[in-house]
Amino acid sequence: MAEAYFVRQPSSVEIEKRIEGYQSWLEIDLDAITHNLEEVRKRVGVEIIPCVKTNAYGHGLVPVVAHMMTRGVERFLVAKLWEAEQIRDAGLACGVVSMDPLFSDEQYERVVNRGITQTVYQRVTADRLNVAAGRLGSKARVWVKIDTGLGRVGVRWSEAVELVRYISSLPNVEVTGLFSTMSEDSELDRLQVDRMVAVSGELDRLGIKYGVRSMASGNAVFHRPFTFLDAVRPGLMLYGFYPDPEDRDSGLDLRQAFSFKARIEQVKWVNAGESLTYSRRFTAPKRMRVGTVHIGYSDGYPRGLTKKGLVKVGGIVKPVLGTVSVNHFLVDLDGADAEVGGVVEAIGREDENDAHRVSELAGIMTYSLMVGMNPLTPRVYYKAGKPVAVSEPRLVEK
Repeated sequence: MAEAYFVRQPSSVEIEKRIEGYQSWLEIDLDAITHNLEEVRKRVGVEIIPCVKTNAYGHGLVPVVAHMMTRGVERFLVAKLWEAEQIRDAGLACGVVSMDPLFSDEQYERVVNRGITQTVYQRVTADRLNVAAGRLGSKARVWVKIDTGLGRVGVRWSEAVELVRYISSLPNVEVTGLFSTMSEDSELDRLQVDRMVAVSGELDRLGIKYGVRSMASGNAVFHRPFTFLDAVRPGLMLYGFYPDPEDRDSGLDLRQAFSFKARIEQVKWVNAGESLTYSRRFTAPKRMRVGTVHIGYSDGYPRGLTKKGLVKVGGIVKPVLGTVSVNHFLVDLDGADAEVGGVVEAIGREDENDAHRVSELAGIMTYSLMVGMNPLTPRVYYKAGKPVAVSEPRLVEK
């Protein structure tokens, strides 16, 4: 199924022709994702269930899932029901665990009918799934979310055994997993794992099946091996990001998978003393050559890079001039071989304008940078240096 997704894609030649007409686009190196996946595998030694919420952290949900499936990943975690359904609409027959709450009868039936595993932490959700599955002559699969100490969402650990026992008694519902979210505090994290192990131990004693136990997301994969249990749920790290500085000392070699490119819209000469952009945030110190790039913060290039951004033009690092606006920013082109239509690497994979440095300059987390990438921007996927897939969400995808 996953291989078929790539077989259906345009040829490399056709993809390259499409790129010629893009005003802006993201490039995703699937080989980097493979490398990162293998690094995590070596670290954890248990099942990896990638968290691919928020459009796979900006990298494009369906192509990323399809690629990871070709690398042996069997299940994925999403935050929204529509994300799970997007995976199903693409014909990908992997396991999908959805954390989205359900409210309508029609949603419950869609979850059951499409084979989506639903997160449950209240009896009413289990009851409604049981009814929907009975009506469809099917079985609903669920993961039970246990609040072991974060205090955000889930059944309290002291009440978890009773809830799992109740759900397991329903004729049309099967529990296939228990999971919790870490607090990312060293002392409480240890206690949270102890609470999960106590819950699963009591269920074992009672002879109640519960599937896999999962505690660790990215932070725990970096720093808390005692949290690995049966499955881990890494997210942003699979795309080559170290969310916190201390993560770099964890022994994991990660490679950034994405870069953000755009074309120069206009090139002009500006005289000394001439002011540019909103609020006259840049005044030319001399006669200079300036380019207008047709991306801004609506596209995911952070507003915080106003007067601070660094981009690459023809391999040369050049500064952003003045304001990053909704759809534009200006770049100094002095010394750069660049004309209208030339490519600007707004965010690169390495050096001064990689995603970590851009996030630092903008004063935001790498998470914020990546989830801020506009989902309507085309994404081009590469293997061995050649484009193998393209996603153009602005168009109707078949």
